[in-house]
Amino acid sequence: MSALAIVLVFLACLALTSGSVAVSIKIAHRWEIYDHPDMPRKLQDRPVPKLGGVAVAVAFLAVTLTFFGLTGRTVDLGLALGVLVPAVLMAFLGFLDDRRHLDPYVRLAFQAGMAGLVWVTGTRVDVTGNSLIDFLLFVLWVMLVVNGINLLDNSDGLAASTTLVAALGAGIIAVLAGQELVSILAIALAGAALGFLWHNWHPARVYLGDAGAYFLGFLLAVLVVRLRPDKLDEWQGILVALLLVALPVLDTFFVVSRRLLAGTHPFTAGRDHLSHLLQERGNSIRLSVIQLQSISVVSALLAVVLVVAS
Repeated sequence: MSALAIVLVFLACLALTSGSVAVSIKIAHRWEIYDHPDMPRKLQDRPVPKLGGVAVAVAFLAVTLTFFGLTGRTVDLGLALGVLVPAVLMAFLGFLDDRRHLDPYVRLAFQAGMAGLVWVTGTRVDVTGNSLIDFLLFVLWVMLVVNGINLLDNSDGLAASTTLVAALGAGIIAVLAGQELVSILAIALAGAALGFLWHNWHPARVYLGDAGAYFLGFLLAVLVVRLRPDKLDEWQGILVALLLVALPVLDTFFVVSRRLLAGTHPFTAGRDHLSHLLQERGNSIRLSVIQLQSISVVSALLAVVLVVAS
């Protein structure tokens, strides 16, 4: 894979996503598809359009499918569809959740089903040597990352910047490992995240919505476990995957553990995330996001260093 191709995919996804999100803002205003203020949890001073995630998914698909078509990579296209089709279905689930507020257990069941679909189409992990246990671990992993990204979507720019850093790290590792398909999808995902971030940085003009969070989280969950650096054993590969998505995993465990200790149901919404903790200590939204992204950057760099050192 040439460096030029990678750069072009990144720039194309960045530009098309930015333009698509701008269009989605106008559509959301016309159809009044908003995320409304909901004190004390949602502190924005006005309703904010929340079709951004749909625009991200459309732009990402347009760029990646065009790339595979123009380059004649029919084999890669077939493999990519095994990931892209479930990702689109995840975005559709999120869109329905945005509109109808689905039962949490319905959402989890659907996420597990999409993880199973990806498993069937070839994305596997081999942690224990027992196929059933490995399958269940993979399903839990997908659900953890998907909901982790969704939970991070609580401050302007946080989910998008986290996806950007993780996808860039995964893309670099995939390039080093010679995994062309994974590198293209990861770099395209980074471009899409940056294109959305242009509109979502504080003060946000648009939100991802569950559709976007599910789409980004699902792609991240699958891409990081598909990384196969030659010199790393299975457990080192797990460490690399965890380092790439350290922030959503950390925030999820922080929130869930606090709620359980407080006797609160883990599905209860609240301002008890790491970003909220920083903001309650006087940090601005922008500063809290930058501080949390320092965790993402350091952990992603550690993942890359581990691969290079091997």
